[in-house]
Amino acid sequence: KKPWYQISSELTDYLVYYVPAAHLRPIPDEEFSPLSPDVPAHKKLVEVEIRTQTLRAYEDGQEVFSCRVSTGIPHLNPSRQGIPTETPKGEFRIFSKMPNKHMGSVTGNPDAEERGGFSLPGVPWTCFFVDTGVAFHGTYWHNNFGVWMSHGCVNMRNEDAKWLFRWTTPVYELPIKSRRDWERRGFGTRVIVK
Repeated sequence: KKPWYQISSELTDYLVYYVPAAHLRPIPDEEFSPLSPDVPAHKKLVEVEIRTQTLRAYEDGQEVFSCRVSTGIPHLNPSRQGIPTETPKGEFRIFSKMPNKHMGSVTGNPDAEERGGFSLPGVPWTCFFVDTGVAFHGTYWHNNFGVWMSHGCVNMRNEDAKWLFRWTTPVYELPIKSRRDWERRGFGTRVIVK
């Protein structure tokens, strides 16, 4: 017999997934280690330009990273909660980070998902910057970067999202001692969306 892992959702006790161990790997501590920890937090800036679908990271005004992204689709009907699907423009702060997050309409009801809802377990390298749930995160369900694709979030290639997760504040510290430690909150890196 080959081993399987049981994975539960942090959003509800009713969703449980079973995954073959062969499809998983341990994430070594060094994949969480901060990038540019010597740069003061107030000298870091993330800038998203919706028109060009690009993200740039700056240290003290110097660009240190850039990538293509997929921001929210304008003109879609708002979510059931009335939240627009367009990525909001303005100045924000990253306030919450999680190595992975269950996102979407977590009803477990396939009929609801057919009517426009979605359920995406294990969304990697999530950095929230708007309290309606808008975040930077990795994307395993498409590879169409440079085009509007999301319901408001900034979709990134997984490698790019991991870089941003490690580079931004609040710093994600190890070890994780309990489920409460999975999320790191704090006054984080400045974000400008234009």
